[in-house]
Amino acid sequence: MTDGPIDPELEAAIRLARQISRRRFLLRGGLGLGGAMLAPSLLAACGDSGGTSAAAGSGGSSAGKGATKLTISNWDAYIDEDSKGNVDGKGTTIADFEKAAGVSVTYRKDFNDNDEYFNKIYSPVLGKGKRISPDITVPTYWMAARIIGLGWTEALDLDLIPNHKNLEASYLDLAWDRGAKHHMPWQAGITGIAWNPKLTGGDLTSINDLYDAKLKGKVTFLTELRDTLGLTMFGQGADPAKASLDDLNAALDKVEQATKSGQILKFTGNEYLRSLENGDVAACVAWSGDIAQLDPALGIKFIIPEEGGMQWFDTMTIAKGAQNTVAAAKWMDYVYDPEHAAKITESVQYISPVKGVREVLQKAGGDSAKLADNPLLFPDDATVKRLKVFGELDQKDEIDVQSRFNDITG
Repeated sequence: MTDGPIDPELEAAIRLARQISRRRFLLRGGLGLGGAMLAPSLLAACGDSGGTSAAAGSGGSSAGKGATKLTISNWDAYIDEDSKGNVDGKGTTIADFEKAAGVSVTYRKDFNDNDEYFNKIYSPVLGKGKRISPDITVPTYWMAARIIGLGWTEALDLDLIPNHKNLEASYLDLAWDRGAKHHMPWQAGITGIAWNPKLTGGDLTSINDLYDAKLKGKVTFLTELRDTLGLTMFGQGADPAKASLDDLNAALDKVEQATKSGQILKFTGNEYLRSLENGDVAACVAWSGDIAQLDPALGIKFIIPEEGGMQWFDTMTIAKGAQNTVAAAKWMDYVYDPEHAAKITESVQYISPVKGVREVLQKAGGDSAKLADNPLLFPDDATVKRLKVFGELDQKDEIDVQSRFNDITG
């Protein structure tokens, strides 16, 4: 644990967004469409600030009303593509939107890790009151809570987004943005483990399999603290929902030892997909929809570990001072049409936050209807019971745990 000075911005951000993580999206009474409800601890997170308080850098550049151009910064493997892998090829969501809305879209797959993006893009630019290049960025919701609270986003013009009404109700009562006036969720998913049976010599069932010496130097974990520590805690018989400091330290000890011994090859953001495809790693902590999109011929498998899994969502935000706020609103409205959202779901195979997607898939029949019965896209009660949310930590413990984790992962 660190006893050094605390970065005041980090302290403020953790105070605002503590207990929230990319892979901490526990839904109650049925995940996904039709019955999704956020856990009470998520609704209580970040206090009652409403997430719109002004902070350092909140002055920013004046936003523009551009309506014909749009730049989006998103994660890899997160939107439909044509047969050649182009996100804007004929028949794709982007191409159809450009034609329907008269907007030219620049789509970047450069959001690889929340902390990395915060340190390289958000903080040094938005934090100084300057404008970043993307109009829309798609952070995980704990990072969204942070930048919204810091005043680094534009309020949504809901008059231009009538399909905002299609947002699942569970997202509307988050303490850091009640009514979802500064963000619109993109996708949600599950964190588990993925592996290549040809390289592991068989199937995996437990998070502890990634710590097995036979896979030394052939596994990767995520830079998302609550994913890596959460699953590790499961494997140690601890409950991430309770997240005591002793349990967290025990998990940190195990991760640290595995790192020093060479058991863990590296910690990654979204780029772990390339390592799986290339055969550079045998197994890893992974995100559900990513694996579903890989070429079936590769034989890569994904499961929620027998001990349990984590959940999360990523969300669209309009950067403070964005030049093209009207075009951004048009995009958000377009992708919240259930037909358009279902098309994205068919491709990315994550949990959609848009009402009516399941019904669209069921009506389409065939393979689409099969997706409507997929528990990773529309989790049933049995799946929900296997998913956890991190428990409460006080502010100092949160900072200490994050600092030690950062030291371990480099």
